[in-house]
Amino acid sequence: MAKYFISFLILLSFTNSWALKPDKNYIAKPEDLSLRYTTSTITTSDGYALHSWTIQPDPANDKRTTLILAYGDSGNMSYWLNQAWVASNNGYTVVLFDYRGFGQSQDFTINNDYLYYNEFATDLEAVIQWTKTKNKNNKTGIWAFSMGTIMTNMALQKQSVDFVIAEGLVFDPAAIAAKIKQAKDKTILLPDTNFNIQKLSSTIRCPYLLFAGKQDKMTTVVDSTLFSEMATNRELILFDGNHLEGFAKLSQGDFGTTYMQKINSFIQR
Repeated sequence: MAKYFISFLILLSFTNSWALKPDKNYIAKPEDLSLRYTTSTITTSDGYALHSWTIQPDPANDKRTTLILAYGDSGNMSYWLNQAWVASNNGYTVVLFDYRGFGQSQDFTINNDYLYYNEFATDLEAVIQWTKTKNKNNKTGIWAFSMGTIMTNMALQKQSVDFVIAEGLVFDPAAIAAKIKQAKDKTILLPDTNFNIQKLSSTIRCPYLLFAGKQDKMTTVVDSTLFSEMATNRELILFDGNHLEGFAKLSQGDFGTTYMQKINSFIQR
């Protein structure tokens, strides 16, 4: 249990980085939390090798549903073992992976002033395809955080899933860069200026659950509300907290149970 708190505190220190901060070193391994898992290498369409862990649920509690976790702009997949631990205890198979240049995935030249690279969406596309081929579950969804929501909406232009759960939805990367410039006098670079959330949204058919923090000034409640209103099969849950604090704020003292209950209800519907 100590590992749970250690990794969670480190995660909180990274939630407001707003620039790429990959970590090549793992702060924990699945066995540290007594998780059943397998290690895999996933190859992208452009030939990059991605490191991945598949966390298995208790067979007696298996929901036959897979969650692909697409994290944000910092750390690596080991920073998200808390969420994997809670989700697997709730009966979900969890696929964790590292973007190129993160963790033990293949090296990739990264300028730390960038908010994201389009290549990360190519990585997620490969993970979706691999997961649906290797994990024969009834449903496959994405659990996306911050920058991972950019990758999700881009990847879903080429791949499909049964549902998406997103926290800290990035509605307009250029607006995020402008806010950082104003608040910190720091210039954040973008790979291009072609990110159009409305265009991307129009092709996404699967149900979408969004978590948004009322105090989040970067990925705001307004942004998530606008996105949720772009389709009828989208739900929005607000919490009293800041960027990526939903897991903690909605589950104080219950190790993620309340947060997962909301996810369970959404997937069941």
